Formats: sequence, C-alpha cells, structure tokens
Amino acid sequence: MTREEIIAYCRDNYGTEPEYPWNDLPDAAVLRHRDNAKWYGVFLSVSADRLGRQTHEKLDLLDIKGDPDEIVHIREMQGFAPAYHMNKKHWLTVILSEVTDPAVVYALLDKSYDMTAPKRRKPHGIEK
Repeated sequence: MTREEIIAYCRDNYGTEPEYPWNDLPDAAVLRHRDNAKWYGVFLSVSADRLGRQTHEKLDLLDIKGDPDEIVHIREMQGFAPAYHMNKKHWLTVILSEVTDPAVVYALLDKSYDMTAPKRRKPHGIEK
C-alpha cells in the first residue's frame, strides 16, 4: 500500500488533501478535517529501528486514531504497530509497505475520520 493510494482515498471520500506543516520534516504530513482542523491521520517516514527492527531502512507510516478496545488487537496484525509518536492508547501505526489488506486500512481510516469529526450539537430542548 502506498501513501499516494491513501491520499487519493482521502481526496475522493473526505475531500481533504495532506498538509505539510513542518519544514524540517518534508515527508511528514497531516490529514485533517476542514471543519474543525482535527487530525485523523499523520504520515511519517522513520527509520525501522525506531519501531524495534534490526535495520535502518526508511519506513512510510500512517498513524490513525482508533477505538482503544480494538487497537490492542489490530496492532498484532501484519502491517500494524503501536502508534509511533502519538498516544498509543488512542492511535495506531500502519506500516504501509507491510499491509496485506488495504480494505482494512480504509475501514480504519473511515473510523478515524468519523471519530475526529466535528460533534453535531443537538437542538435546544431535545434530550437523547
């Protein structure tokens, strides 16, 4: 799976483009909502040894937000790891070169997008 495939998916499904906010990290990008500017994804490129690997190969990663009860199980699957540089309880790392089922990543990305979406306020006087 590639970064470009995910960017195209986000463009087509959410109408968003990656932003590159850090001059000193040209490969790092954030995916954020247009309405509330909350991040639903972060692209990073890091050395594999930062993830406990025995190599210094550069890995392209995507951090996405998820349900803590699901994250503990998903990160044991091929292509997933505890979040790199994010809260490990609420975020999950996708190692793009190791993903075996892109549909899983897209479903998790949809969930991350929904979890970080602007909260819709209930009209005054309505309980529920």
